[in-house]
Parts: sequence; C-alpha cells; structure tokens
Amino acid sequence: MTYEQALKDWQYLWSIGAAYDMTGGYVDQCDLEKLLLNPTKKTAKDCLCNQISYWFNVGPDLSPGRDKPASHFIESDTKVREIAERHFII
Repeated sequence: MTYEQALKDWQYLWSIGAAYDMTGGYVDQCDLEKLLLNPTKKTAKDCLCNQISYWFNVGPDLSPGRDKPASHFIESDTKVREIAERHFII
C-alpha cells in the first residue's frame, strides 16, 4: 500500500469521525514522536495504518451519541468496507 492510499483511507474514515479516545486509548503522541525521529513517507504510512486499524477496533467518536461501532459503517458504507478489506480488517 502506498502512503497516498493510506492517507486517502485515513481522511475518509476521519471525515466520519476521528477514532474514539485518540488521546487515551490510542496515544497519537507516539505517532508524532515516530515522525519527528524519522520523517519519511514510510513512517507516516505506518502511523496512518495503525490509526486506521484502531478506528476499526474502537469505532469513530460520534459524541455525544457515540452509538455506532465501526461494524455499522462496514455494513452501510461501501467505501468503509473497501478500506477495511484493503487493510485486512475483514
């Protein structure tokens, strides 16, 4: 997978909603540190893929009504399903 594809996938998922608890359950500061220590497209792609996997694991943050897990979007949104397949989630 290319960096560009991972970025497009990440952008689409985040347009639905950022992954739930990005500063607690998933510490995105670790991604920032990785990028600062090794600012390459490969590192950025790896960080994006990790965040995409986390999104599918915990679902988007749709506060205050955070009542739709990622599986809802996999079933109802063909683009989300394609992303899940591309990232070996399903």
